[in-house]
Amino acid sequence: MIDQVFNNRYRVVRILGSGVSGLIYLAADTRHPDCPVCVIRQLKLPTKNPQALRSLQFLLTHKSETLERLAQTNQNPELLNYFVENKKFYLVEEYIPDHPLTTLKKSGQQPKDDQGLIRFQEMLTLAGKPPEPEVESPLVSTSTQTSIADSGNWEIFPEKPVPKPTNQSRLKRWYWLIVVGGISLAIGIGLIWLIRQNPDRAKAQEFLDQGIEQLKSGNVQGAIEAFDQSIQLNPNNPLAYGNRGMAYDDLGAHQAAIEDYTKLIELDPSNTEAYYQRGLARYDWEDWQGAVEDFTELIQRKSNEAQAYYHRGITHYQLNQYQAAIDDLDQAIQLNPKNAQAFAARGLVLSARGNQQDAMADYTQAIELNPNDAKAYYNRGRTRFHLADYQGAVDDYTQAIAIDPTDSMAYTNRCQAKFNLGNYRDAIADCTEAITLNPNNHIAYNNRCIAHLNLKEYQQALKDCSQSIRIEPSYENAYINRGEIRRKLGDNQGALEDYTQAIRLNPKNSVAYTNRARVRRTFGDNPGALDDYTEAIQLNPNNAFAYSGRGLTHAELGNTMEAINDFEQASKLHLDNGRINQYNQAQLQLKTLR
Repeated sequence: MIDQVFNNRYRVVRILGSGVSGLIYLAADTRHPDCPVCVIRQLKLPTKNPQALRSLQFLLTHKSETLERLAQTNQNPELLNYFVENKKFYLVEEYIPDHPLTTLKKSGQQPKDDQGLIRFQEMLTLAGKPPEPEVESPLVSTSTQTSIADSGNWEIFPEKPVPKPTNQSRLKRWYWLIVVGGISLAIGIGLIWLIRQNPDRAKAQEFLDQGIEQLKSGNVQGAIEAFDQSIQLNPNNPLAYGNRGMAYDDLGAHQAAIEDYTKLIELDPSNTEAYYQRGLARYDWEDWQGAVEDFTELIQRKSNEAQAYYHRGITHYQLNQYQAAIDDLDQAIQLNPKNAQAFAARGLVLSARGNQQDAMADYTQAIELNPNDAKAYYNRGRTRFHLADYQGAVDDYTQAIAIDPTDSMAYTNRCQAKFNLGNYRDAIADCTEAITLNPNNHIAYNNRCIAHLNLKEYQQALKDCSQSIRIEPSYENAYINRGEIRRKLGDNQGALEDYTQAIRLNPKNSVAYTNRARVRRTFGDNPGALDDYTEAIQLNPNNAFAYSGRGLTHAELGNTMEAINDFEQASKLHLDNGRINQYNQAQLQLKTLR
């Protein structure tokens, strides 16, 4: 809930409390240069009152006039904006610290006169007769429990990897190395060496030239054979090793390439480009520390080498050394402000540090510099998803797909974003396309399973989750979701087996313990259920559903004080996360117990 973005503008900072009809948020206005904070009140739409709906439409159509008329009433705090999103109505007010209307209420207390509803009625009065506001009723029995897996355990693919240099860009730098290296050798040894070289060295030079031509034409294997011949005839020519290393890199034989680059450095320690090439090879070989050392050596010799800072930055990222990565990428951008890859890479680092807003800004800059970068759109979409801007995520994944229609990962993630918007049919279509592109995409099967589950299409859901498990037998989320389907189909024993298997795969999965506890309760195994709920809470102290379930179990066992403590904690956690229905249920349980 924190960092959720409303109306593509207001980022939630924290929850202030709740009114009769919804939560009250403290948010930052990201479109204002100073990002001032404001108060956002959530209200339910009056869906059962046609007159109210017509009045509401009038308010939305004549927003500027309405705000101006309300401003004339000199009310405090000032009403700044209003909008509709996800079938809810939101009021945006000026934030006044310690104002009684924005002071957090004690848990379970709601204001007698909800300021949001009062203002809503006043606004509707401007458009016509005010309707009676619609308030959600808290309905729960002491024997029911909300499932933590009602929406399923879904997954989205991670960020796309940081950009690596293409073979073409390496070759371009390598040709420069060939020329510069050849010139340095000619100057260092002199023309006399060339005149007096023996026939073997002359033949070695011919093989070297042939190998370079083969490398340029794309015949990598032929190039390696020519370089082998050249090295056999003249084992002291550094460029033969360097070019063969380049050819090995093209074939993915990075260890052999590293050995050749190392030999080149031994023979020609002044060749700075060799450190760059060996650093790239070490990066591809996942020798992160070795790559850092090579890029550092290059930077010490050439302090204005932007690409060296860039590659050292992404290597620090692989080592989870995020501040060092940011420092290097900052320098790379300073040396080359049009380096789209550096902005995209810094976005990855910022995202890994949890700074999603700045990460999104970097991805946006990368896209402006290179509008055809599908990875940048994909990564920005993932960031928007984690900021709860699901429509923005859909838009970015759509752009990524337009650039690369074969990207199964982008379809899978767009499937999940559409799911979170409630577009289950569209989500199913996207996951289906992801599976068509990659029949072994177990995450797409799992996510499509969840969409079917929410549509109560249990047999289709069961089939998809089972297929996800067949593809990836160690995928715990699919077992948890299949357990939920089996429970809904009345197969509690099958559900118990699936939750248990999920726990075997990951003994630290709080959700699996919570769901298994619920099934144990259906079998009358309250002691086992208490153990599972307690383990779930130890693994995740913010698991509100585990507190609710344990509270119900304690209540059935007659442990009244323990039950009250659990429901009090569940109430707080549900409210903090904006789950009003569950909050109301927990409050009703407390009222019953007290």
